[in-house]
Amino acid sequence: MKQRIITGIILAVVILPCVVYGALPFKIVIAFISIGAAYELLHITHNPKPLPYLYPVLAIYIVAQVFYGKELSGNNAIIIGLLIVLLTAALFDETMRMQRMAYYFTSSVLVSLGIHMIYVLRLQYGLNYVIFLAAATLLADTGAYFVGVKFGRHKLIERLSPKKTIEGSIGGIIVGGLGAILLTGYLPIELSTIGTVVSAFVLSTTGQIGDLTFSSFKRAFDIKDYSQIFPGHGGVLDRFDSIIFNAMVFGLLMKIFM
Repeated sequence: MKQRIITGIILAVVILPCVVYGALPFKIVIAFISIGAAYELLHITHNPKPLPYLYPVLAIYIVAQVFYGKELSGNNAIIIGLLIVLLTAALFDETMRMQRMAYYFTSSVLVSLGIHMIYVLRLQYGLNYVIFLAAATLLADTGAYFVGVKFGRHKLIERLSPKKTIEGSIGGIIVGGLGAILLTGYLPIELSTIGTVVSAFVLSTTGQIGDLTFSSFKRAFDIKDYSQIFPGHGGVLDRFDSIIFNAMVFGLLMKIFM
C-alpha cells in the first residue's frame, strides 16, 4: 500500500501539471502513454509470444493515429493501413492466428482512438473538456466502489470482476453523472443542457464498460496487470483504461451534440 501511495503521488505531481499546462509537456505525456500502451498490448500475449517486429508496428500505428489531425474521430486511412499490415503479416507469420490478429487490431484501434481524442480534447477544445471526462469517469468508479461495499448484493459480471456488483454500478452511474453535471456549473463546456446531461450519464456508464473491456483482455491471457511500469499500480492501461475508453465515447457524443 505504501508503494502504491508513493507512486500515485509521483504520477499526480508529474502528469497533472502537464495536462493543465498543455502544449509540449502534455504532448510528451501523451507520447509516453501511447508507446507504453503499444508495448503492453503485446506484452500480455503469450503462448506464443509476439514476434519482435510487431512492437514497432503497433507503436508506430498508435503514435501516428494519436498525433495525426485535429478531428475527434481520428484518421481512417491509418486504421486501414494497420489492417493491411496485419493481414499481410498473417500470411507469413504462423503465430498470427485469426483470434490473435483480431485482438491486435481491435485493442490497438480502441487505444489509439481513445488517446487521440484525449489529445484533441485538451489541445483543440480546452482543459474543461478533459476535466469533465475525468470527473464522469473517476467519480463513477469511486461511487461504484463505495455503494458496492455498502449495498452490493448481486454480481455484475463475476467472470471479469468478482467484486463488482449491480448495485455498485448503478450507484456509480448516479454519482458520476450528477458529479459531472454539477462540475459544469464551475467549469462550463460548450454543450447544450441536454447534451451535457446525456453525456454525463453515458460516460458514467461506459467508463465501467471500458474497465470491464480491458479486464476481459487480461483475463483472455490470464494475467493480472498489463505491466509494472508504475509500481503498485500496474501498467499504463491499468491506470488509464476507463479514461481511454470513455474519451472515444465522448468524442462520439460531442459529434452528436455540438
